[in-house]
Amino acid sequence: MPSKVNLLSLAVAFALGTGLALTLAHAREAKDPAKDGDHAPRRTEVLSQALPKGDFRKVAAVTVEYAAGGESPKHRHDVAVFAYVLQGSVESQLEGEKLKVFKQGEMWYEPPGTVHVVARNASKTEGAKLLVFYVQEEGKATTTPIK
Repeated sequence: MPSKVNLLSLAVAFALGTGLALTLAHAREAKDPAKDGDHAPRRTEVLSQALPKGDFRKVAAVTVEYAAGGESPKHRHDVAVFAYVLQGSVESQLEGEKLKVFKQGEMWYEPPGTVHVVARNASKTEGAKLLVFYVQEEGKATTTPIK
């Protein structure tokens, strides 16, 4: 026959375990905006970047599509560049930095004057697509090829 101390210990452990399980379940539901009819958008910061000093008055957005195995020639941007991978994966290397691979949903920043040594689709079999934002001073070229 179990002692009163063992029964009490079992009851306390059960109560704590149940409380912990309910707390974890509630926390998981609270993070899911689709529950309880809450259709509020979820905001996730992908990148935050201060701009260098300048008279930035123009913003342009373009998409860049790379065919399988496609690449851009070496080039320079005289404007601030924000690139976001919409599809696939892209290999990017800025002068003086290591080669990096950015996958769908990832983003990077290039300050004005940056030389882009490598900009290419990471896949030889599937396309890739970028959304690129140029934040620029009037009169500055967004992209200048380098030979």
